Amino acid sequence: MMRYSLASTQRFFLGAWLVCSMLQPSVVLAAGQMFWDWPTGRKFQEVELKGTAVSEHGFLVPGFSTDELGPNGAEVCWRSVADGKGGFYTGTGHAGDLYHTNSQGETKVFVQLEGSEVFSLHVLPKGELLVGCGPDGHFYHVNAKGESTLLGQIPGGYVWAITATEDGRTAWLGTGSPARIFRYTSSDGLEEMATLPAQNVLDVMQDEDGTLLVSTQGPGLVYRLNPQGSGQPWLICETSQDEVRQFIRGPEGQVFFLALNSDAAGSDAGAADALSSGSVPPSLMSLFGTLEEPVVEKAVLFRLEENNGYSQWWSGNLELMIVAWSPQWGWLGGGPLDADDGQSVVHRLAPPAGHHPLAAWPGGDILDLTVMDDSEILVSQAHPGGVLRLGLEGQEPLEAISPSLDGGGPVAWGRLNWDGVSGSGKPRFSVRSGNRSVPDETWTSWSDSWTEENHALDLPDSRFLQWRVQMPRPPQGAEKQWAITSVSVSAWQYNKKPVIRAFTIENISDVSMGGLMGSSENVTQVFDSGLRVEFGRKSSAGNRVEPRRAAFTRPVRVMTWQAVDANLDRLLYSLEYRRAGDDSWRSIVKETPEQLGSWDTSEVEDGRYHVRVTANDRLDNPGTLAQSSIREAGPMLVDNTAPEITRFKIEKLPEGLRISLRAQDKASVLSQAFIRLPDGQRQRLDPVDRICDSRREDFHLEISWPMPGRQPGLEPAQLRVEVWDLYGNVAVAEGEAQ
Repeated sequence: MMRYSLASTQRFFLGAWLVCSMLQPSVVLAAGQMFWDWPTGRKFQEVELKGTAVSEHGFLVPGFSTDELGPNGAEVCWRSVADGKGGFYTGTGHAGDLYHTNSQGETKVFVQLEGSEVFSLHVLPKGELLVGCGPDGHFYHVNAKGESTLLGQIPGGYVWAITATEDGRTAWLGTGSPARIFRYTSSDGLEEMATLPAQNVLDVMQDEDGTLLVSTQGPGLVYRLNPQGSGQPWLICETSQDEVRQFIRGPEGQVFFLALNSDAAGSDAGAADALSSGSVPPSLMSLFGTLEEPVVEKAVLFRLEENNGYSQWWSGNLELMIVAWSPQWGWLGGGPLDADDGQSVVHRLAPPAGHHPLAAWPGGDILDLTVMDDSEILVSQAHPGGVLRLGLEGQEPLEAISPSLDGGGPVAWGRLNWDGVSGSGKPRFSVRSGNRSVPDETWTSWSDSWTEENHALDLPDSRFLQWRVQMPRPPQGAEKQWAITSVSVSAWQYNKKPVIRAFTIENISDVSMGGLMGSSENVTQVFDSGLRVEFGRKSSAGNRVEPRRAAFTRPVRVMTWQAVDANLDRLLYSLEYRRAGDDSWRSIVKETPEQLGSWDTSEVEDGRYHVRVTANDRLDNPGTLAQSSIREAGPMLVDNTAPEITRFKIEKLPEGLRISLRAQDKASVLSQAFIRLPDGQRQRLDPVDRICDSRREDFHLEISWPMPGRQPGLEPAQLRVEVWDLYGNVAVAEGEAQ
């Protein structure tokens, strides 16, 4: 609380509560040394992975090379399946094209189908295919020559999944909407086996016991069915997720299924549903307390156990659309394009809840992962469509590129330090820099590469930097490979002067009694800017303040300012004043963090004064490194002296009173005058020229007295005159009619 001593006919001690909103930085980042540290301050997951990966321990390691295989021109590649000869087929949209890519990477349109979306593929012996389409539910047989035969159609449906016997004479189709299972035989064609209480059947798999496993969406259910269609489907699992996307053969041939939450609210409201539905008597509602909404994870991988049991194998909040099992790489997952960095990412899933990037590239949404052999993975993408091959063999360098490091302004770059677990060869680092956040032609070229762990950076002063590491390619069969365990980049940020954006001497627009602090005796000043200042006074008997006496707070002048620091240094402010014509500055406030100060001008003589505020950043910059800025305001007039009243005379007339006086002020113009009549009534007193707008005014007034209908008051008649100047100083004169 701040205290002021105001010199007047009576001394008051006022505490001021300053009710305002001031701008203060929330992050402290001083000038001087700066560091960017991986993986302590940042994560390797944010770097661009080009043939590199992030290990389960969070280190950079050699990873997949990426080769674009086509098809070109397709907007969506829904599904890819191996052809058994080193190549693969790809079902696309939105033109109904089925592509084939041979073992040499040559891609061509294999067949054009009537359905616009090729969703499901099943490879038969001798290069034949069963193909499911949408949105018109076409079901095709395609021979090895690329000739198609329409086997049937599910009106208005989508064929999401196909499985078949080895000879292809019997097939089962998962469709929607609604969720239905169809069986196809070469003799009887298509026939409906079952309709399930869901929107879509998303996958169908034959289990080792010959039964069918069926997964649905809306809600996420798993069923078993008799492949002959006899008997009722029996429910194995209802997940909390909205859809069960796929079945996967995992390690040792076990069956897993992927459940995804496409409904943010989840599908299992449990007891909350019971309460909201009214099934619980109102008298018992209080016994349930507050029920929290269930937490539904975005993705869960379940393992099917014996006797139709199931267990949670992995879970996480990754945005997934597909998973795959690779004997060499383990569980892999992919999903929508990362909106933050625009990269497609294949994650390695580490049960029970871990995950880390295995490969990343500028691409599209990942819709399918196909394991070709132990070391190669096909990735089918959308927007843009295409198929990538992830493998260990490739011509491109295995490298990782950091995001642009931002120094906040031109900085002197220091050194790059790195550490790692050794393998064959040695990683090579290089850097580049510039003054735009996205590298362009204005940036420097990549520097010559180096291998030493501690390297001085030879770069011009600039705001942004990127580092790049190129990993040695592990030799065939190598047991050890390099892992980058840490990277650190240092820089020196030059200290910049703070900038004082605004410095304002607040002008009072209103003064009133009372305020926010709850005391009716407090005085509140309202300024033109909206700032409110409340003064609280010490309470003591016989020391009351009338509303008109609120002007006793007038000598306290309030200044506000706004300042920013490019280095986000903490700032301290000092406020000073000097009289016009003098050179020396005197202190008002010393080194406060607040962007507001007050000056009790009752302690100085009337006259014109200048004020200034100084902002300094010494808290975060030692010694001579500190910077300061000054902003001055003024001159402002200090007038704490009341006007002088002379020639004051009250004459008694036969039917009234005559009042005359002269008022004069040395510093400012007069602003208003009042007369208090003998009966206590108060009225405006106008000067001879009718307007109070000069430093000297003459007043002459004749009034009828006593006025009709009013008591004459005490005799002889007592009158009181108040004359105010523009700065709120008041002169008072009292007298008797003679």
